[in-house]
Amino acid sequence: MTVRRLLTVAALSAGALSCSDSTAPTHTPLYEWRLVVAPDTLSFHWPMSMLPVKIWVQDSLGMPAHVQDAIATWRSAFLYGEYDAVLVSDSLSADVVVRVGPLPVKAVATVGQLHTMFPGCEGETVVDTAATRFQLQLPVRMYIHPKYDPAQTDLSECFAITTTHELGHSLGLFQHTSDTLDIMYAQPQATALSVRDINTAQVLSHWPANMIPTR
Repeated sequence: MTVRRLLTVAALSAGALSCSDSTAPTHTPLYEWRLVVAPDTLSFHWPMSMLPVKIWVQDSLGMPAHVQDAIATWRSAFLYGEYDAVLVSDSLSADVVVRVGPLPVKAVATVGQLHTMFPGCEGETVVDTAATRFQLQLPVRMYIHPKYDPAQTDLSECFAITTTHELGHSLGLFQHTSDTLDIMYAQPQATALSVRDINTAQVLSHWPANMIPTR
């Protein structure tokens, strides 16, 4: 019998990075991205052998286009092709599944939520483990939820920001930042990646990952 546990990826006020790796870039400024589940500190990035990451997107409210834009945004943050993704038509083979709607009640691990001054939406990313916390259960699940009727309110900017934020969680940015200029801020308002977002993404892509993706 397989034991599955849901880990909540929350906005933790972690300090400076406590360890280093000789192969990792040493860019600054950056922020803590790793998930702390005492006594472990969990780090993840997609292995090169799994690139491009396969993403299935529910074809609703123009979400495939928003995910494509988010992929391009994050792809451009890396120096040597450390991240790439493509949309696929089969959700069963996808590494990441993106749905339009609220997080199901049975899924309790929530990361990013967007609450902005303009008519908004919410986003959640579920990090699910398998037999151990070091096994990342695929697919990673993302939810984009409009808070208002899209037929009555233009939510295109909200969808764009939220999708980019949630995709950041799916590639290993497991924490929120305290800086409103970062796309990974808990209530994101930025329309582009900050220097801190880019630096942190580059560092995490070379940091030793102790979470292994598994089906």
